[in-house]
Amino acid sequence: MNAPRPRRRTVALAVAACTPLVLAGCSGGGGTTGAAGTGSAAALTTFTPPGQGSVEKITWNVFQGEPQTVDPFHAADYTPNMINSNMCETLFVQSPDFTVKPNLATSSSNPDPKTWVYRIRDGVTFWDGSPMTADDVAWSMNHNLTDPTGFYGYLYRNVASITKTGASEVTVKLKQPDYLFNDELASYAGVVVQKKFYEQHGKKVGTPDVGVMCTGPYKFAKWTRGQSISASRYDGYWNKALPLKVRNIDFTFLTDGSAITSGLLSGQIDGTYQPPTAALAQLRTSPAGKLYSGPAPLAVTLVVANPKGAMGNADVRRALQMAVDWKGIGSQVYAGSGTPAPLQAVPAAYGFAKEGLTTYADSVRTDGTARIEEAKKLLAGVPADVKAKEISLVVPQQAETQQLGVGIKDAADRIGLKFKLDVVPATGYSNYLYDPATRGGTDLLYTQFWPNIPNPLDWLGITAVTGGSFNQSGYDGIDALYAKALGTKDERARAELVVQMERKLHDEMNPMFSGIQLTNDVWLGNRITGAPASFAFVYYPWAAHLGGTGK
Repeated sequence: MNAPRPRRRTVALAVAACTPLVLAGCSGGGGTTGAAGTGSAAALTTFTPPGQGSVEKITWNVFQGEPQTVDPFHAADYTPNMINSNMCETLFVQSPDFTVKPNLATSSSNPDPKTWVYRIRDGVTFWDGSPMTADDVAWSMNHNLTDPTGFYGYLYRNVASITKTGASEVTVKLKQPDYLFNDELASYAGVVVQKKFYEQHGKKVGTPDVGVMCTGPYKFAKWTRGQSISASRYDGYWNKALPLKVRNIDFTFLTDGSAITSGLLSGQIDGTYQPPTAALAQLRTSPAGKLYSGPAPLAVTLVVANPKGAMGNADVRRALQMAVDWKGIGSQVYAGSGTPAPLQAVPAAYGFAKEGLTTYADSVRTDGTARIEEAKKLLAGVPADVKAKEISLVVPQQAETQQLGVGIKDAADRIGLKFKLDVVPATGYSNYLYDPATRGGTDLLYTQFWPNIPNPLDWLGITAVTGGSFNQSGYDGIDALYAKALGTKDERARAELVVQMERKLHDEMNPMFSGIQLTNDVWLGNRITGAPASFAFVYYPWAAHLGGTGK
């Protein structure tokens, strides 16, 4: 099954302090609906209005701070991906509408269950003007396959060999059928870099002095440590359908919520994805720009980390989940940008199983209001020694995550569970997710999760299958179904297996709670527009859509 996954997308960044969560009846009030930025279904948009004019230079803030590298083989979080997605391209691309389309590969074929053949696009060049070839593609894929330090090697677990089989053709041979692999090439599992550049610079690739060599619409220009990364438009870019109206972009690294908000409102920062939660209400009404919300495969959830404690009991898990006021948390903690999720996967990741998962989700959906009495009845049948065990939840020391933790503790207290909330420094929180020694006997862990691609098998493989990096409890209840689904070519039959897995996870409320599904917010100052509002910025060249407003 899945190999252990490297560190990625662990927690949201620190935000400015906001109003404390009202524990009793916190779903009352809430934000407005029907306006951009509220997160309501009617307000969501895939794209912001298209830009009309050219812009010489913009400043864009990457909210998670300065990346360690811009090497795409080692990029798997908000900041590096938000920059790299405009520079380094993949064989297939995840469009803002969450469909996977041809990109550097014009097509794929599956002549037998263990073979994928890729036709490589002609006329693509790297930033130095040299052509992208099948040799570069095969080298890039083999690098993902063999580099033990890379983030995406586990997606090649079923790959036996990758070879150039024609001037514009690359063939992948599998150890066993894998009908997820092809779509994964729309993540950096399918990134293409210049072979010559990587062989020349080795481990220095991705550093400030060396950068990268790719085929994307923006080329690496300069990295000023502690200040910014600059990218400039590549005028030899192959995809003439993209507007490319902005010539230069400076990516800045502010992480303090107040400083980001001040920069946005003053115009010093032209735009950002996921602006501080505490500032959303102010940004929605500011004349300095506009806040848009789009759909996203993002979930705030609780991971069951200790199956030996009270969380090892299915009724305890179900009772705690139904006692939490998810509606109030989405409204108040996440400023109206969060809504209760009926399943562990969220709709933007339903992919090929959308029809079946939507039907099943509708059958189990609630409005997220706490069901205290129902939870108490469920706990009545739980052995006293199990209920007596203390349940611990660890969250990072940030305004919204602490409020979330307080809301979960309140739910546990109200139904008579013994509960302890631990708040730890945000900088060290990822150790609880990935280091068993640090985690110890912790029962529950907070996470904000997004998958590689909008495909439910990717989501399940990371969160609920043995070896998945967000399956800290070692849950194996869907392993057999998952393996069967990977090897099932017929999409409808594969989708039915996905629904079976989600039903089992929901019934057991394991190994992850159904929590809050989030929208993706983007702020655009008055000078620019055109960016996708949906959650596309981690692998899609979003900046290529930016243009001026004439203001």
